[in-house]
Amino acid sequence: MPTRGKTLSMTKLREFLQCAGLIALSLTCGVARAETPATPPGITLQVLGQGQGYDLGKQSAAALPRDRIAFADARGLTLYTHRNDPPGKSACIDACSKTWAPALAPHDAAVFGPWSVIARADGAHQWAFKDKPLYTNVKDVDPGAVGGNSPARFGARRKNGAGVYVGGGIRGSNAKGASADPPLPADWKVALAYPMSDLKLPAGFAVREIADAAAFALVDHRGHTVYALDEPLPSGTLKCQIPCAWQPAAAPQLAEAGGDFFVIVREDGIKQWAYKGRGLYTFAGDLAPGDANGMGVNPKLTVAAVASFFMPEGVKLRRSLNQGYVLTAGQGMTLYRRDGYIFQSGGGHSLHRGQPPRPAVGRDIGTDARCEGECARLWHPLVAPAGAKPQGFWDVASRADGSRQWVYQGYALWTYDGDKKPGDINGNDTFMYAFSDLPSMDGVKKPFDFGTPMDGAPALYWAIAIP
Repeated sequence: MPTRGKTLSMTKLREFLQCAGLIALSLTCGVARAETPATPPGITLQVLGQGQGYDLGKQSAAALPRDRIAFADARGLTLYTHRNDPPGKSACIDACSKTWAPALAPHDAAVFGPWSVIARADGAHQWAFKDKPLYTNVKDVDPGAVGGNSPARFGARRKNGAGVYVGGGIRGSNAKGASADPPLPADWKVALAYPMSDLKLPAGFAVREIADAAAFALVDHRGHTVYALDEPLPSGTLKCQIPCAWQPAAAPQLAEAGGDFFVIVREDGIKQWAYKGRGLYTFAGDLAPGDANGMGVNPKLTVAAVASFFMPEGVKLRRSLNQGYVLTAGQGMTLYRRDGYIFQSGGGHSLHRGQPPRPAVGRDIGTDARCEGECARLWHPLVAPAGAKPQGFWDVASRADGSRQWVYQGYALWTYDGDKKPGDINGNDTFMYAFSDLPSMDGVKKPFDFGTPMDGAPALYWAIAIP
């Protein structure tokens, strides 16, 4: 086994890899994917606080913080852990469970990677993550809330999930009138999927959400995406003509191995980091943090995922012309979301790839796209099967006709008949409605409120579904 402060020669490495039984990574569109997604069925991922985007204005569109992503239940409500719980057992019973309700698991739930199920004293089954039982807080009424502090108050005046008016800022306006967050009790903390606090990483590495790779993945000291060579060591070092776009993740002379990381000495004498039995590299075509332009360039080099995201069967990532990766379904046809913004604010349309998803706005719009006549003949919901369950960033919504529709990060998803072949994005940025509360426009279109407060002339439009 590799020891602290030591490296492995190619000969010794072969023996180590044969004994270690390291998990192999599978290939999906250039992503090094773990064997199981980050969450089991029934457990979702929710961005906390203002990242939910509770208004239509430019502020929430241009800067949606994704610095904390929590595990949540099927309703999208934040999950928590209790410091006083011993491993694999819940000490929160009786009066405690009145405020901190156990995150109940179905009776047929099974072990799922670091996820397990514990039996409570009353016979109920409760989810646990890394042997820590999980709970919801009865004061939480909206996705992204923490300890009863709903992010809905960061937008214009509106009703939260309990029907109480909160907020008061004009299109956000730095949430004027929003009160400070009362802190959680000292014994409780949010069950965070990101950032990962218990992952042992060598100096110079971090884990970030790489959206185009649909994963939490390794990045280097610059924040640039790290890739793993999908070829077993010791023979698995990249042969690349100079100049080469792929650079080995060099390890310092005194690098210390630990966890899933170790150092190899390449045949060219360079010391290189390896992760779970794969040599690590960076790609010269990644110019900024979050880029994953190396995906698909070399089929053997995949993003070094620490935890991958769930994708429904048939849904894949596909690189589109000028728009990066988009979600696709069926025979590779582009998926879209119905979104909205306020004309006066700009709404983030000048940003790269347009306005980022705001889950709260997507939930407000729901499955009713306000799409009639010719529009309804061209746009079709992405139907979810009868047994589909919320998982990861995905939810399932019931439609008025009784069918079920896939929802991604708050937005119901659709296909467009105007796309004739895989890769087409002909429906992107198509405005179907414009309406206003201005008296001068009363004869054009009466305003209607789909949930998100509007203090100007808003519009609904179609946008590509980006990961």
